[in-house]
Amino acid sequence: MIDPADVAVLEEKTYKFLWDYGIGVPNDELTELCLARGCRRGRDHRIRVPRELIQEMVGFQKQSQEAYEDFHRLVYTCGPDWAHHLLWTGQTEEFRTRCRNEFLMQAFDCGPTTYYDYQQSAVMPVDGQIFQSMLRFAEATPEIGYTSCWYRQDLPPRIERLQSLVEGLKITKKLDGIEAIQPEMIKYLKEASVIVYGDAGSSAFLAGSECMTMPAILEARSAQDILERKRCGIHRYHIASMPTLGISTPVTLAGAIVLAAAELIGGMVVCWCADPQSDLSARMITLVADMRNGNSTTFGPAYIQYNNAVRQLFVERWGGHCMVEVFFSPTARRPGLQAVAENFYATSCLQRWENDPDIPYAGMGALHEGGLGSPTQFMLDMQIRKAQWMYNSEIPVNEETIAWEQIVSAVEEGGGFLDSDHTFRHFRELYIPELFRSDDPSSGPWDGSEAAILDTCEQMWLENLSRWEPPQWPAETTRALDELLKRAGEELRDA
Repeated sequence: MIDPADVAVLEEKTYKFLWDYGIGVPNDELTELCLARGCRRGRDHRIRVPRELIQEMVGFQKQSQEAYEDFHRLVYTCGPDWAHHLLWTGQTEEFRTRCRNEFLMQAFDCGPTTYYDYQQSAVMPVDGQIFQSMLRFAEATPEIGYTSCWYRQDLPPRIERLQSLVEGLKITKKLDGIEAIQPEMIKYLKEASVIVYGDAGSSAFLAGSECMTMPAILEARSAQDILERKRCGIHRYHIASMPTLGISTPVTLAGAIVLAAAELIGGMVVCWCADPQSDLSARMITLVADMRNGNSTTFGPAYIQYNNAVRQLFVERWGGHCMVEVFFSPTARRPGLQAVAENFYATSCLQRWENDPDIPYAGMGALHEGGLGSPTQFMLDMQIRKAQWMYNSEIPVNEETIAWEQIVSAVEEGGGFLDSDHTFRHFRELYIPELFRSDDPSSGPWDGSEAAILDTCEQMWLENLSRWEPPQWPAETTRALDELLKRAGEELRDA
């Protein structure tokens, strides 16, 4: 991706930016913590970061770099939220064993705020009914191992994340990965983790990022989030940069890489100053300006190059701990061919970069940069990914599978294999996709078109939804979650 000599140039430019201009920190308490660790005041509420402080943090990061890279391989398979859930609940090895024999995937990325209604060809805000349907669909679909917690638009924002979690757990046990949004929600998500998992240290429900705002400013809400995590004893900080190439960065990749790398390193240093030797990681989520219309897109080589070039700097120079997904989400705003093409393109580029052909197809039912969820698209993505997974199985070689006697008999008698006992015993072992058909499109009900495929996907997810049954929880667990939600509602209404 980047020549070794050029890596050194970009590294030096990143150090220079952080010392000459620094990171914006719109929080007095956090600023003082940074100054106490050797940072210097800059202009416009910026703090200038010395190279020595970065290297101190990097030295700590390198101690766990190998372990992080092992975890990062799960991100390509599971997506970030599910991968973190497995890590925080101690289920990574169990999952690796299970997924060798059972096909599982994540649904709907980090959580849509809108829903694509295929039958009406319309985008709908997520309300309680849509929320319940999507989580019921996930619970009733055996191939889904994890689903995001969709963002509801019909609840007060200050309580929405916790109420969605509590109500969602009554619909499915496949739910986790909650963004606090409001810093005062952190203590309640930690308590919910204890109720469900019985481990005060894991805080498994608290996901999310400390977000950077271009150019190189820590988001004000994220500054409060950092301090609240520390106060609650959750020593885990995940810094995210979400630039748009050509709009919030230079249009050329080299300059954009410096700016994004500086944001991530700077944000991690701020967390390091607030809570030294804590769990620190970074995340690149790139967009690219479509110069035809001014929209942002995630399609094209620059998207993959930008993400992975920043990750290369971290891996080679700064102790790793930089997350790059296969793909945040397709740009497409409707289910169908464009979303599939975007998913395949991003996956193939990353497979080449990582030299890993086992990185699976990235689709998981998310559209429009992750903000739009479509169960119709999910069923299409799932069928593609399931066919990939089936390819991983080894070919069994033994007397039964060689079928020597059948071969000899067919040769001697000039007969075929279709009506043999051997075929009857084994034909069900062949993978026949539920969705994609071999019918002649010139006759019969299947015309082989994109619309026919999507119509079938729509029917398939609705059939799954009809089979939903509520999960079983101990009565004391649901009672404790309800009481927690009531306390949180009373506090946040009065705040």
